[in-house]
Amino acid sequence: MKQITSLVVLLFSAVGFSQLGVSFDAERGFASNVFSNYRQTPDYYNSIEAQLYYDSIKESSGLRSYYNGSGMLFQKFDYKNFQMHSLGLSYYAKVGWHGGRLNAGMSAGTRLHSEDYKYYEYQQGNGFVNIKLAIQQQAYAYAGVSFRMRNYSSLQPYSYWQNVAYVRGSRFFNTGTTIIAEFDYMQKQYLEANPAPIDNLYESQTEGGGDSRQIVGLLKAAQALTPTTGLSAQVLLRRNLQSSVRYLVDPEGYYYSDEELFDDIFGYAAEQLTVTLKRNLPWKMQASLGGTFIAKHYTNRVALDFDGVPINDGSLRDDGRSIAWLTLKKNWQYSKYMAPVRLELTFTYLDNASNDPYYNFNARYFSFGISHSF
Repeated sequence: MKQITSLVVLLFSAVGFSQLGVSFDAERGFASNVFSNYRQTPDYYNSIEAQLYYDSIKESSGLRSYYNGSGMLFQKFDYKNFQMHSLGLSYYAKVGWHGGRLNAGMSAGTRLHSEDYKYYEYQQGNGFVNIKLAIQQQAYAYAGVSFRMRNYSSLQPYSYWQNVAYVRGSRFFNTGTTIIAEFDYMQKQYLEANPAPIDNLYESQTEGGGDSRQIVGLLKAAQALTPTTGLSAQVLLRRNLQSSVRYLVDPEGYYYSDEELFDDIFGYAAEQLTVTLKRNLPWKMQASLGGTFIAKHYTNRVALDFDGVPINDGSLRDDGRSIAWLTLKKNWQYSKYMAPVRLELTFTYLDNASNDPYYNFNARYFSFGISHSF
């Protein structure tokens, strides 16, 4: 950590107070179930992320170009280590009506793994455009689209193009209440309509012709209870209009079951409830206590026993996931000339109940993180 900080300070000294900036995040943590499956295998990890950016700001617009790099390092299962790199541009402009703002951006990146996890690697391109308009006092409307093309070098049948279009409305009240509603339309198209079998993998499951469509509805309400305390609740519904499922099956349990290759959001319908309580504490600290419950109803995915035999009457996999977390944050202002350092301590408990025993598991996560911008 000391070496990283010294490097950032040295770089900052070289660029002075120009429009070039650096930010970094470092986290040390423990996971009681690092593969998120029935094996309950623990490990310690380190996560590091850094961004180098250059801003060009005008009176009514701005352009940021950036490089972002990150890595995850595991202490025992080092073959799970990976790194990610991306280059991107983001742009905003104030539009001439209703105090609006236009945002747009694009990026290209890659994820790299060790030889054991080589087929996780991909190259990816992203793009987005959205607009925010003030439709009346304390009421805003948003609309946008985003695009993603992901290419799995070793898993071409899983490469895809994904599009999302959304509309959102938000309303703020003098009572300290905020209401947000959103509707998303999502589409995913695999680049190979009729994939050939994949060699050297445990098992590959394919359902449908390669095209998935999904709608998502979200409603969130937040209320300021006191000047230092706020409560929010969010309900999310996910429904498939058309589902074309492709996923990998690993009967030995040595891969991460929550990875998209094993658990695609287009492969299930879901209901989700999230409740969060936030409070400002003494010594300029903030606390966040929350919980989420997700009911996931899988499409065309039969629940299996440990021998791979369908359970009972061939019922489909159905999961109930409960997550609880407590986060403590503190900004440390060590110099009036520098941005504060953010310190963060987090504990998370996850329980996944499933009619498929492979996905019956729980996990505890404990981490300490530090982040800083220059």
